[in-house]
Amino acid sequence: MKHIGIIAEYNPFHNGHAFQISEIRKNYPDRNIVVCLSGDYVQRGEPCFFPKSLRTQCALTGGADLIIELPILFASASSEHFATAGVTTLYKTGIVDTICFGAECDDIDKLTFLADLFLNEPANYKNVLKNNLSQGLSFPKARYNAVKACFPETDYADILESPNNILAIDYIKAIRKYNLPMTPFIVKRTSDNHNSLDTNNNICSSSALRNSIDNPVDNYNEWSNNLPLAVLDIINNSTYAKPMFINDFYPFLQNRLISDSNNLNDYFEMTEELSNTINNLTVLPATFDELMDKIISKNNTMARIRRSLLNVLLSRTKNLVNEFSPDKTSYIRILGVKNNSTHLIRTMKDNTDVPIINKITNAKNVLSDRDLYLFNREINENMIYRQVYYNKYGMILPTEYQQSVIII
Repeated sequence: MKHIGIIAEYNPFHNGHAFQISEIRKNYPDRNIVVCLSGDYVQRGEPCFFPKSLRTQCALTGGADLIIELPILFASASSEHFATAGVTTLYKTGIVDTICFGAECDDIDKLTFLADLFLNEPANYKNVLKNNLSQGLSFPKARYNAVKACFPETDYADILESPNNILAIDYIKAIRKYNLPMTPFIVKRTSDNHNSLDTNNNICSSSALRNSIDNPVDNYNEWSNNLPLAVLDIINNSTYAKPMFINDFYPFLQNRLISDSNNLNDYFEMTEELSNTINNLTVLPATFDELMDKIISKNNTMARIRRSLLNVLLSRTKNLVNEFSPDKTSYIRILGVKNNSTHLIRTMKDNTDVPIINKITNAKNVLSDRDLYLFNREINENMIYRQVYYNKYGMILPTEYQQSVIII
């Protein structure tokens, strides 16, 4: 028997995530839940609100059985790369045959139709999309308009207005593109919009929760209506439950933008237009938010720009990302496991053909030189997160070598 996979950020873990897990338990009572979790940086192009060790604890407390890490290069990449890396990593465990995700649209036929449309790009759709892009529209807007033009009598275009639906489509697209023997299972989202900042509802968005906290607080009890009580207790009792924001990293980014100004276009997701706009600034603004106001354009989404800048900060070039494709899992890193689910690790070792890392010191013994290079980059990126955390709070997070697999 194989198990259920979730691709998640849990930034932070809230009642909506708990609801998804409860729906899995209801529909698959005999299966375990394997979560492929983003590490220190997330898909919207920002550092994680809480360190990954704390989010791993929250995920296990919230009902997951095994937590593995989403490949670092793609945890903060486009929806397509993010979804591909997550789906193929879960497949490579050898113990997952179902992918569960939340979406406003739970019509699997419609989502699959759109997945196939974007995968195969028939001539009429491709021509309209190309024309829209030539007019300077951002890709999401150009794609929305192309679907609207090609299928005016349907609600296909409306489906694309939700980031969760787009991710759902990309999950299905990855399954079909690589012919993976995996089944999608949709949990319909009925709560606040992904970008809503309202925290009054029992289930609200992660964005709303993050936005409600500006500075370190003594406790997070204002979230008591939005988080499972056991998860809230973990956060309130953690020494390291202190929020991190992209503005905290901005001095490091300023240094990179200045010192590597001639090579900005070499970084992943950076466009020539965006790099030129940055280099044309006579001085970099004092805050990240002010920088965004200066460089935003109709050709790029806010998320695309944030990801581009994060890639500059972390020295992720286009060549680097092309070398480590999102569909090629280099290794599986274990972040945490339930005490009664450790058998999953043994089963995974028997069913995968990629190295499994549960002790950091063993990485050099099981990884090729190429993959060890990628792994060491993960360590270095964590060091940046730790340094900024120390600069802000005067507290030292455990290093990757000090932080063992979390077992609860």
